[in-house]
Amino acid sequence: MITRVTHATCYVRDEEEALKFYRDVLGFEVSNDSSMGENRRWLTVSTPGQRDFELVLYNPYTWLEGEAQQKALGQIGSQAMTVLATDDMDGLYAKLKAHRVKLDTEIGQQPWGRDLSFRDLYGNAIYVVEPSKG
Repeated sequence: MITRVTHATCYVRDEEEALKFYRDVLGFEVSNDSSMGENRRWLTVSTPGQRDFELVLYNPYTWLEGEAQQKALGQIGSQAMTVLATDDMDGLYAKLKAHRVKLDTEIGQQPWGRDLSFRDLYGNAIYVVEPSKG
């Protein structure tokens, strides 16, 4: 029986530029950075508070060929939305603005807390929630 989700994949054009965004802008930490031969790199990042879930920064240029590669490349920037949580929406907002990240919405007030949506450097949608305190 399946007991938990451990990884999700985000297709990227370049592992280094994706790492700079997820690490330097969003605060993720490198979980695994391993050479897999033939110019292949297994690069995963996690949030500091959730090391048991890893986001794979996966480059189809180096892992796939032919039709599979073209299909994966076509999904860069249009993958399913990633939902993240923060305990400092104002600090995150300031950091996103400082890095000129494309915001889809400003900070919104919801009955359960606050939210914000933006795009990563490839155009993938990211939704951030900050539950109400107390």
